[in-house]
Amino acid sequence: MSNIKSIKCTNCAAPLDLLGGGRVESITCKYCKSLIDLTNSNYKVLTNFKSVKELHKLPFEVGMRGKVKGIDYTIIGRVTYADVEYPHGEWTDFLLFSPLYGYAYLTYEEGHLLYSKRERKFPNISWSNIPQHSNILINETNFVPFDSYEAKVVYVEGELTWIAKRNDKTSFIDLIQAPYGISVEKSRDEIEYYKAEYLEHDATYEAFAAKKEEEPQEFHALKPFERPYLKSLSIIAYWVMFLIALMALGVSIDGSGKKIKSVSANNQLIQTLEFTPHSNKYLVNLELKAKSAKALNNFNIQIHQNQHLLFSLTPTAAYTFEYENKKVKKRLQIWEKHAKKVRVLLNLDKNKTYKLTISPIDKNINSTLFVTVKEEYSNLSYIKWFFVLSVILWSIYKFISWRYRQKVDNERGIYHDVNFNQNYHNASSIWEKFWSFDFGLGNIFFLIVFGILIMLEYSN
Repeated sequence: MSNIKSIKCTNCAAPLDLLGGGRVESITCKYCKSLIDLTNSNYKVLTNFKSVKELHKLPFEVGMRGKVKGIDYTIIGRVTYADVEYPHGEWTDFLLFSPLYGYAYLTYEEGHLLYSKRERKFPNISWSNIPQHSNILINETNFVPFDSYEAKVVYVEGELTWIAKRNDKTSFIDLIQAPYGISVEKSRDEIEYYKAEYLEHDATYEAFAAKKEEEPQEFHALKPFERPYLKSLSIIAYWVMFLIALMALGVSIDGSGKKIKSVSANNQLIQTLEFTPHSNKYLVNLELKAKSAKALNNFNIQIHQNQHLLFSLTPTAAYTFEYENKKVKKRLQIWEKHAKKVRVLLNLDKNKTYKLTISPIDKNINSTLFVTVKEEYSNLSYIKWFFVLSVILWSIYKFISWRYRQKVDNERGIYHDVNFNQNYHNASSIWEKFWSFDFGLGNIFFLIVFGILIMLEYSN
């Protein structure tokens, strides 16, 4: 056929130009839709697709020219398949031809576009054994068996390098490693291998000057999980949690505080306590505890230095004062009404003696207050919001990626059986997943960090 440039349709006598080179074995008349066998000297008509033409209109058409992966191609033919088990699951392979680079396919499936060429380096694995592998190494890439199914031809147009009759059946095994895939195709006694790559659809439509009629469905097995902005934030949050863990550990060792004095006060007498900080490192921590919120709210606290009021705390107000003129320097947030424990952090000078006064409000309320004064205490509360924000950013990406993996798993075909699950979750894959950011180490590390912060918070 290499020297033939055109023929006449043996059904309607229309002239048909041949664009696809010497390997073309069949052509469908663009006028009467008769499928003609070019390997037969009489150009025998094998079948006709005119009755189903209107059911298979797509944005791409035979005769369109465009560039894919930097190669100029012409669409010379198309064949539409339907899944035998799920008849509504259809896709179309457009046969591409380049005089310099030969043949390739542009696959259209629910708005998604794939580019594929024949793969000649598939390992020597029998058809029946392919599903038994958890992954298959092809050209230094591990492909995972994804689905197995049978499809039939429902529509043919243009030139093809084989003869595709209506209802001809082909068996497929798909392997994936987004954005790449391997399609193993078995028809009659022949097995062929094709490597596919997911294409950016807008650029492909533009290259062929085709009008996009539908947006791609959200999921496709070869569509890469691309959330670069979220992933970047998630990785940043991951390391922020690591730094918080180191900071929390360091503070727990160096900034947990040294007790200066402690005292208990009751509802009958005013209790006084003198203390002297010996370091300006971090802050002075004044901790108040009671058995009930009612008992805690039955006391007023004051701190003086040389008869000058520096700090006042009541159930309804908290203030710091200037040393000389006794004016309010700052109003502080009071404790919660139902709190049983209050912590006040003060910046006090070292080597100066301060007087703490604890005064009961109502002597008829049976209450006891325990007061502890610590120096060199570092407050962790300011990093909690960084931790919370990090958890949110990290969790959003993890949840979205988990949803994507769930969709991939839900789309799996025969590989949901027990044998496949055992192979898929073998020791090697579990080990790889355990150390991966997306599965094991990230989750375990998150729990460790969270546990450290919780323990530090409640221990203090």
